[in-house]
Amino acid sequence: MSTPVHPTRIVRKMTVTKICDYTPQIRELFISCTEPKDFEFRAGQFVMLHVPTGEAKPALRAYSIASTDQQRDGFRLVFKAVEGGIASRYVWGLKEGAVLDFTGPFGRVFFKEPPTPQVVFLNTGSGVSQHFSFIESNLRKHPELRYRLLFGVRHQSDIYYESELQRLKAELPNFEYQYVLSRADDSWKGLRGYVQNHIDAFDYKSIDTTFYLCGNGAMIKDVKAKLSAEGFDMTRVLAEAFD
Repeated sequence: MSTPVHPTRIVRKMTVTKICDYTPQIRELFISCTEPKDFEFRAGQFVMLHVPTGEAKPALRAYSIASTDQQRDGFRLVFKAVEGGIASRYVWGLKEGAVLDFTGPFGRVFFKEPPTPQVVFLNTGSGVSQHFSFIESNLRKHPELRYRLLFGVRHQSDIYYESELQRLKAELPNFEYQYVLSRADDSWKGLRGYVQNHIDAFDYKSIDTTFYLCGNGAMIKDVKAKLSAEGFDMTRVLAEAFD
């Protein structure tokens, strides 16, 4: 009798149905199931893209799913270009209708249940993908929560996903987000510096809070160090680095 193949090891054929280029460095792929016809995952998980290399084995690259986990016929992935990266060359060369190979889902960074009254998301680069999935997957289950999100980018021209965040805000009465720019010009009226410089505004010392961190490893290290030094319950800090 043959040994059953674990679902995460099945190579899934999936089709690119839409491509959105938000900035020269940020591209999102909308992907639908081809074979098998459905795909189940939990918010916070990622998939492995099999990137052709011309050799027998593909290069494997991990990307967090940006969709609600109620979706079963595909998902969305956000990519940040890496100069000289084999996956970046491959992804930026794709056209709609391309068929890609994936394995997964993987990952154990999930939305904590029961949730705390306040949930704070700190992300940089393409880390918003995981946090968008968390919020969209829970907005009907937990509409009463105080959701807060800080999104770190460098310049005004690097801002993206604002229409998606506005859509969440329209559905959640207590969701607020802000961009934090590390290299803003004089016209920028919003937050400056790094996301870790602004977490005191969330009053997490008097409001039970869970932090979700996704993106730059230095940001994650700084936030963890600050919260740990303050005696914060570190079981309520969940992180995934995207370097």
